[in-house]
Amino acid sequence: MIDSLRGEITERTPAHVVVECGGVGYLVYITPNTAARLPERGACKFHIHYAVSVDVRSGLSEHKLYGFLGADERHLFRQLIGVQGVSTTIGMAITGTRPASELRTGILLGDEGMLKAVKGVGPKLAQRIVQELQGKLAGEPLDKLPSVGTGPSTTVRSEALSALISLGLDRVKAERSLQRVMEQYKNDPPAVEELIRQALKSN
Repeated sequence: MIDSLRGEITERTPAHVVVECGGVGYLVYITPNTAARLPERGACKFHIHYAVSVDVRSGLSEHKLYGFLGADERHLFRQLIGVQGVSTTIGMAITGTRPASELRTGILLGDEGMLKAVKGVGPKLAQRIVQELQGKLAGEPLDKLPSVGTGPSTTVRSEALSALISLGLDRVKAERSLQRVMEQYKNDPPAVEELIRQALKSN
């Protein structure tokens, strides 16, 4: 299985590149956003998703490589195509709309409109993506969240509130979610990262 490719780009279009590694040229499918971020010249590394599809009638198999500049982008793509109805084509269309961190945040906040703006994603599919991925994303490390203050005058609650608001959550909703979580922990609040995670789940 091919996990990554590092080599010279010998051909480039908005939809694919050819990466030459050791004299072999690999056709790698990318998004237009990825194409725009590629260097003009020199070596480039792609995190690869290797997909095999089989035609049930002919029995012929098709092998494709999908390339991402970041492992987080590939991880999100794999989560998306794990949702019923999300093909690799739709998965690439979604990941190509905006950075992976913004897509994760939008899904966590239940922003179905963000997904419906993508060609091929209707209301039902957008809803299914949010429902299936919210829990999975909420359980992942929050290293992509905006940094919060750690000064002595700040509290765990205020730090978490600032982070939730910066993620786009309405202040009133954020405060209500935090209140529900804080009531569960009473006088022993969790760390800021865990408080944010729990608040997103309860929203």
